[in-house]
Amino acid sequence: MENSTYNFTPLPGYENFEATTQIIIAEILRRKLPFEIIDADNNLLAVTFNDKEYIIHEGTISDANSLIAYWISNDKWMTRQFLKRQNIRQAQGVLLLRNYADQQLSVINFPAVVKPANTDHGIAVSTNIQTTDELKKAIEQAFQYSDKVIVEEFFSGREYRFLVIDSEVRAIAYREPANVSGDGQHTIRQLVELKNKGRGTDYRHPLLKITIDDEVLRHLKASSLNPDSILKPGEKVYLRKNSNLSTGGDSIDVTDDMPDFYKQVAIRAAQAGGLNIAGIDIIIQAIDQTPSPENYIVVELNAPAMLSMHDFPYIGKNRQVEKYVLDSILNSK
Repeated sequence: MENSTYNFTPLPGYENFEATTQIIIAEILRRKLPFEIIDADNNLLAVTFNDKEYIIHEGTISDANSLIAYWISNDKWMTRQFLKRQNIRQAQGVLLLRNYADQQLSVINFPAVVKPANTDHGIAVSTNIQTTDELKKAIEQAFQYSDKVIVEEFFSGREYRFLVIDSEVRAIAYREPANVSGDGQHTIRQLVELKNKGRGTDYRHPLLKITIDDEVLRHLKASSLNPDSILKPGEKVYLRKNSNLSTGGDSIDVTDDMPDFYKQVAIRAAQAGGLNIAGIDIIIQAIDQTPSPENYIVVELNAPAMLSMHDFPYIGKNRQVEKYVLDSILNSK
């Protein structure tokens, strides 16, 4: 097992809020600012500073970002247009409506990626699609969640989340797909149970539990493994393709390892969408290679920026990003 630094403890009295909201509330309490819980179920609160009231939703949604900037980032195809205006590299892609023609797909080379235009948390996203049949099935699935679907060319590499606040990169996390590492004794099922300790089943925790479901079983079967297989010491097995924390992925802090070139790309991407607080997803082929425009693509902008992955990573430093986020919010009026 890796030497994890994960040490999240729910904020006493606020355990039922999402972890990102708990982190912001903790900072408000540290500053001894007056605040009110408006709607606990929706993570909605108000804080008062210098006789002004600031509404905060889910920890980061606030007046720090304009309505139009939030709207742009919430639509993946709209985001592409604003990145294009600033010559920020992204994957070749097309937008499909429900009555699309097969000819529209001719500009996309395999492997491909399919994603709904306006969902989050990796819902109905299919990657590394190799055939036309797989592509059409993925498109059909994506249309179950959105009236608009994006098909892009697949770009290999690792996906990183850059937290940009007021044109500065404050933290960077590599989100590693759900995985376990062997010790020569425990089965994969037992390793999953061990790794799940301290994780949650929803966003009240920064890291979520790994569930052994059909997708995991298919992944294991492709490697001639099953939940009762015992891995060699140090042998790592990935249980899924997607890197979402919602499906048991790990957040690994790489802030100090990232070349400045890509930090500047993230800042430009946030500025392209007019976002003062943003989570910027960038796929990079290899951060130890000489940085170049051919080595990365910007995937998307996220106005609701998850903070907990940066304060409580599976491996790495607590970046205490709530300080910068609350400063940005309180300076927005």
